[in-house]
Amino acid sequence: MGSLSALPLPDLVDLLARRRATGTLTCERGSVRKSVHLRDGSGVGAASNDPREYLGALLVAFGHLDEEQLAKAFRTQEETRVRLGSVLTMVGLVRPETIRDVLAIKIRETLLDVFLWDSGVFAFDDSPPPAVDDLDPVVPLVEIAREAEFRTTAWQAFRAAFPTGGAALEVDESRVPEGAGPGTVDGRVLALGREGKTIDEIGLALRITEFHLYQRIYALHRQGALRPALPKIVGEAERAADAAADELVARARALLADGHAAQAAAVAARAVELAPALGGARAALAEAEGALLDGFRRDLLDRPRAPRPLLASHEIALLRLPSADRYLLSRCDGARNVRDLVALAPMREIEVLQALARFAEARLVDLSGS
Repeated sequence: MGSLSALPLPDLVDLLARRRATGTLTCERGSVRKSVHLRDGSGVGAASNDPREYLGALLVAFGHLDEEQLAKAFRTQEETRVRLGSVLTMVGLVRPETIRDVLAIKIRETLLDVFLWDSGVFAFDDSPPPAVDDLDPVVPLVEIAREAEFRTTAWQAFRAAFPTGGAALEVDESRVPEGAGPGTVDGRVLALGREGKTIDEIGLALRITEFHLYQRIYALHRQGALRPALPKIVGEAERAADAAADELVARARALLADGHAAQAAAVAARAVELAPALGGARAALAEAEGALLDGFRRDLLDRPRAPRPLLASHEIALLRLPSADRYLLSRCDGARNVRDLVALAPMREIEVLQALARFAEARLVDLSGS
């Protein structure tokens, strides 16, 4: 184990590839945790707490499933305890080769994202990973390393054209390519751009990984169909940074000891932002979020609840909400229960449950029914 600032990921991956390592590589930064299972120097599986990298999210993003099909598959998985990919192939929704291809993308995206980190920690466990079955891909680490080199150059071009995900987009209708129909990723990007969505909001709506989103936006930009809109807000007030991260950690632990889990999580999150590699900050955040999640699960998951909107759609449209809240609120239709929303939303479980609790308190949804 060690720090990625001391042993950069490219060097670590090269070492594991040359040694044909078998085991599990886990990388953490702040509250983000990613693991890749290795066998003989190749990735054979991956796990991540980034919802965009879940198998179901990737299948929806690439058009192999819709949200309703995914929700039904999750319910079958809960009943049978069978892997999601196996469930989808058994019921004939997705072909085995498609599952294998998307799982390969999952492995690549899980590790390729870490190549962009400027800090973090890693650990390698040489215990053999789970056995490979017919649906599992094999992705050599050397291929992922080559892809990372290409992406470094690509990201430089992306960021030069679109420096921030908070930027909205302008569409030049005269330059829209003929193939960008409503059912394509490019067509959906353009449609959301016309609505004034920011790049981050478009990524959330499409449930697509960040690289693939910028890849399509940049391609449309090169064709003259998209350009960044002038920002509506020139600058944002910087957060006060007068307290050191260790002081924030101490405050978070005191709040947690007093039973204020929500406040403790907020303070610990600030500590992680200040010092992403600080183990104490990450531990405090994990403890606070764990306590908070336990309470939300008791309140919202112990019995079936289907959030029902209390406002009309045109009233919701007038609300000034963060993009993630707006996305989740649009899924609260009285038909999907809380478990469905947790499974479907490209957000962490705690983020979904926190948002639903806020909606109920603000009288945006009714959580009393089942």
